[in-house]
Amino acid sequence: MKVLLFVKDSPPALKTSEDVGEILRSFGLNVEVFINNRERKEKPEVGSFGLMVVVGGDGTFLAGARLASKEGVPLLGVNQGRFGFLTEVEREEVKWVIENLLKGSIKPQKRMMLSATILRGAQEKHLGDYLNDVVISKESLARMVELEVLVEGERVLRVYGDGVILSSPTGSTAYALSAGGPILYPLLEALLFVPICPHTLSNRPLLLPPDFEVRLLNLSEDHMAYLTLDGQEGMSLKKGDGVRVKRSEHYCLMYPNPKRSFFNILREKLRWG
Repeated sequence: MKVLLFVKDSPPALKTSEDVGEILRSFGLNVEVFINNRERKEKPEVGSFGLMVVVGGDGTFLAGARLASKEGVPLLGVNQGRFGFLTEVEREEVKWVIENLLKGSIKPQKRMMLSATILRGAQEKHLGDYLNDVVISKESLARMVELEVLVEGERVLRVYGDGVILSSPTGSTAYALSAGGPILYPLLEALLFVPICPHTLSNRPLLLPPDFEVRLLNLSEDHMAYLTLDGQEGMSLKKGDGVRVKRSEHYCLMYPNPKRSFFNILREKLRWG
């Protein structure tokens, strides 16, 4: 099996990736390394690999997931970052996890992803598929943004505030959590809507069925609102632009750490109890 080592461009991650690469090769695996950074335009051809091992933090994992999900390639995250909600495996656990993965005793989880499309005038463009969230927020030093929210074509509310978040269950522990949204078990399939600092106490997070389509219409002036995708891609919005979000046809396949349940991760990362 060919394995792609997808590595954050930082000295600690690069050092850890060398150790992980040696472990993978010790199992007779063919390993190729890709160093990920934002300035690098070319991306690896993921479809020829049977596994992607991400070494870095959750941001690196999100970047890898956008590539691997299109090809149905599963991911394993090795934590060399700050939180490690997605990169669940620590350096000292890699050999044991890889051994059990190859034996078939660890199965990948299917994580729902979000499909985002921008609607500008008569044109529409699919932007991609994202594991965490789609966010419209105000640009730097801007006033409140004004957004119309439609669900299944029906007007639901108009938001005045700092913006809105549409999150997957996996992304519920990211920006949506900081904005006051609930934590969803990551294997659920649902759309989570969370307003960001709305200028009314009546706006509250809303949980929607996974097959619903949400459209966000920007009513703010040009360059007052900004679209951010997984916290890594983005663009400025014009007045009248729409953003359509729905469940992606692609899933992120990720191997969990069998030594850590989701609740264990919550206790450890969020310091519960």
